[in-house]
Amino acid sequence: MQVPFLSGASIRHGIRSALAWRIASTCFEPGTMTKTQVDLLWSGGAISSTGAQVDLDLQRRVRDLLPALSVLGYAAHSDIYEGTARVSDAILVCAENAFRLPEQVAGQRPRRAGAYRGEEFGTRHDTASTQASRMIAPPDTLDGGTTESTQMIFDTQVLLPGSQLWGTIGLTPAATDEQQVALQAGIGLWAPEGVAHLGASTNTGYGAATLDWRDSIAQSVIDESVAWLDFSLRHNAEAIRDLIIEVTQ
Repeated sequence: MQVPFLSGASIRHGIRSALAWRIASTCFEPGTMTKTQVDLLWSGGAISSTGAQVDLDLQRRVRDLLPALSVLGYAAHSDIYEGTARVSDAILVCAENAFRLPEQVAGQRPRRAGAYRGEEFGTRHDTASTQASRMIAPPDTLDGGTTESTQMIFDTQVLLPGSQLWGTIGLTPAATDEQQVALQAGIGLWAPEGVAHLGASTNTGYGAATLDWRDSIAQSVIDESVAWLDFSLRHNAEAIRDLIIEVTQ
């Protein structure tokens, strides 16, 4: 039996995307960013040149001026810079995973994984079955002929309401204080008021989850981190724009 889990990469992407939107909306006017600048913020960018020389000066300036980028890692010129954030997979709290979980967590959901897993079904119709077909049909078929329609039936595996996932978010010993605050801010932007949307089909209402920090951090600390990030971005907007341009050249 397969036991569902949420990939740590998915959580990292949610945090990175939340930080990217904040950086872009604060430091850039809409429609002024290049494709490579968008790629840098939303996916960490890509190597753009060859060579074996590491630009330590650029690395340090990104670390100090834009910790929201450096904490998750990025690529610049011929180098890939490792982030300091560590995000584990979020595993389902169930009998099969009990040996992987802290004892107090495992006891909260003692049933087997199948008890927390369900399926949702739906259908999607081709636009050929709607009035919109008159807008896309060839001219000689607008007023005659047969229009065929395709109905697509799909099913999706889901976690049932009340299911619980467990995982960790942390930092390596190399992380700076600013990177820690930036990560906390990213978590706050990704999960405002402690509510995150996990996995796929979140636009249709799936994946809403309440985060329980188990006394590891207070919501007030997360809120303060978001305020710190906003202050830093506003007061360094021009320098951050120039740095992003330099990184993506």
